[in-house]
Amino acid sequence: MKLSCLRPLAALLLTLGLAACGGKASYDVSGTVSNLNNNGLILANGGEDLPIAAGQTAFTFKKRIDYGTDYNITFKQQPAHMTCNISGGSGSAGHYINISAAVSCSQNVYSVGGTISGLTVEGLQLINGTVTTTVAKDATSFTMVGDVAYGSTYGVSVTAQPKGLKCEVQPGTGSGTMGEAKVTTVKIACNPV
Repeated sequence: MKLSCLRPLAALLLTLGLAACGGKASYDVSGTVSNLNNNGLILANGGEDLPIAAGQTAFTFKKRIDYGTDYNITFKQQPAHMTCNISGGSGSAGHYINISAAVSCSQNVYSVGGTISGLTVEGLQLINGTVTTTVAKDATSFTMVGDVAYGSTYGVSVTAQPKGLKCEVQPGTGSGTMGEAKVTTVKIACNPV
């Protein structure tokens, strides 16, 4: 008799226990962020937007996703003056214990260059910071080796003169702060000596 009373009780407890499990497992959609120096980054996943502040090193979307649900983290907006990339940003929940994407950002970079007049022989070398660029004879334009990051300063100067010529960077054209586009306004004039 005692045993017949325990069976319905055990079945009730088992049913309640299974109901408490809540069915499918759910997962956070999260990840890490590196080198984010500027504001403006907005990530998106499944209709949810997530702004990421400058200096932030981790993120988690508010909406959790169920086992077997696909996720696809994308950029709704890149940060100002930077470009970011995502690795591990898409898949299906449940294949891994954690969903952890990696967002890495870098400052936008642009080239520095301009025009040259009067260059008739080899030997002209220009320098920007520590990077030297050799310019071919008869060139009428040049682009420095090595790009410059947005917000950084640049300063082009002559480091080696071609034989029989004196080349000079024209005042007001050889230095400045890098903006959001390549610089093509450096002017160099070469004259016989």
